[in-house]
Amino acid sequence: MLFDFNCNEYKYREQFDEFPQIENHDFRFTTCTCGETNSYVVSTVSRHRNFLPIVACANCGTLRANPYFTQETAAYYYGNIYGKVKRSGRSPEQLFNEQKERSLAPFLADFSEACSSVLDFGGGAGGRTAEMISPERSVSLHEVESEYSQYAYSQGILPYDAAKKYDLVVVSHVIEHMIDPVSQMADVIRDCCADGGLLMVATPIIDRQRARQWLQHFHIAHKYYFTHDALIGLMAGLGCTLLKHNNNDAYLFRVGAEIDPQFVADSYARGARRTMELIEAELRPSVKGWLRSLKFWRPQPHSQKDPSGKSI
Repeated sequence: MLFDFNCNEYKYREQFDEFPQIENHDFRFTTCTCGETNSYVVSTVSRHRNFLPIVACANCGTLRANPYFTQETAAYYYGNIYGKVKRSGRSPEQLFNEQKERSLAPFLADFSEACSSVLDFGGGAGGRTAEMISPERSVSLHEVESEYSQYAYSQGILPYDAAKKYDLVVVSHVIEHMIDPVSQMADVIRDCCADGGLLMVATPIIDRQRARQWLQHFHIAHKYYFTHDALIGLMAGLGCTLLKHNNNDAYLFRVGAEIDPQFVADSYARGARRTMELIEAELRPSVKGWLRSLKFWRPQPHSQKDPSGKSI
């Protein structure tokens, strides 16, 4: 295991309770996005020093929190806690400007010129796609937090139209929050994407980093953490063909391809090997690791007794 809740040597981003009274809510054990249950424990702690079991799928290498929220627990968490934790102190204007600084327009430029409609699905205040608005192209937003969506509308972004299919759908840092990414992304493709349209997915990719850096991503709002190959395999299983990626977190697909089960299986196998390689490299004995263990070693209480009752 990489990160143990009982170990004191980690540097946590912050230390606070991400989900007060979590014991009053329901969780359940789940299968991976690839459909398999065989897994091994990677971590038992979040980046905020909360107990959070994370396992790696032995079939595809995807990490997931397991057990995790039921749909009812997720609805409570996002409705009552998430915004206070993640967006506390940030006005809609501040969030919009922060997102705009990380605009997706440059990454999508080569393909978006042919698109007359864009949907930012779960896009907060809409800043990451706002620069794509033009006389020839409309940008719409699907966002459940009305405080942010109302500000987006004031900046020329349109409300989501459930009766419309969009040439380009952007799902940026949303898939890792989904309870069931396979069925939920299938719904997005069916309900939002035009036939043969484009779908951009952005999410943290764990094999861009050494395993020792993964803890920064682990928190209660994230259920899944994908490798490069596991994400491609998941999307290929939904009929999506990869067009480009940015060697970081953004992937652009075209929807509507025929599903190739062998390609999906091969992608998952590469993902599983990559995750295992990264974990083994981190856990391999080294002089630096031994010295680090000495630095944080603490003597354990000695309470054993012999049959006569004397301490030994």
